[in-house]
Amino acid sequence: MDEWMNVRISRELRDIIHGYIMSDGHLKKNGVLIIDQSKKQKKFVYWLYKRLEILRSEHPLGERSRVDKRTHSKTYSYTFNTRAVLKGFHHMWYKPVNRNDRIYYKKILPKNIHCFFSIPFITVWFAGDGTKIIGQKGAKFEVTYYTSEERQKLKQLFQQKFNISTKILRAGQSRTGTIQWTLSITAAEYDKFRILITQMDLIPRIFPHKLCKKTKIYNINV
Repeated sequence: MDEWMNVRISRELRDIIHGYIMSDGHLKKNGVLIIDQSKKQKKFVYWLYKRLEILRSEHPLGERSRVDKRTHSKTYSYTFNTRAVLKGFHHMWYKPVNRNDRIYYKKILPKNIHCFFSIPFITVWFAGDGTKIIGQKGAKFEVTYYTSEERQKLKQLFQQKFNISTKILRAGQSRTGTIQWTLSITAAEYDKFRILITQMDLIPRIFPHKLCKKTKIYNINV
């Protein structure tokens, strides 16, 4: 058996992988995780490339170009893959769906998400699907893809695990008519959330624009 088949994944790395799958990651049935981000996210790709070192395939990080069929414009992204060692993750995150006698795999919220709903998980998830709220103190996650029950589960986990109250808010409608949803952290809860997502270097160093500015406290001598 190849040595890499016995690789041991730390709890932090496990949760980073889960966080990336939750947002931008695509995991193949054979256990290969594909990291593919736009050129603007180059620093994020390098951060993941370093963190996933023990799982990376022999192919180096590369640049990929695509042509948009509608606009004929060319876009570039940075990409790399892991080896085929994450089949267990695929089993947790995807369920087979039969459509017109063809099987495809739909991403779902794992039943055991409470086991890895941690600081690394939330931080990497926020890097992909989160942003600050413009015009006020707060943050939000894009959660349109998930079902109503799954959104409620995420809301409960924030409360149970970190005592952070969140709100599920309707966020308009897409061009195709899909109602969009966010999981939002209000101003009253934001400071707790900010502490949470700045314990790792990812958000402060690579995504500082996703953070609301700290409120300055002035001492006034009377």
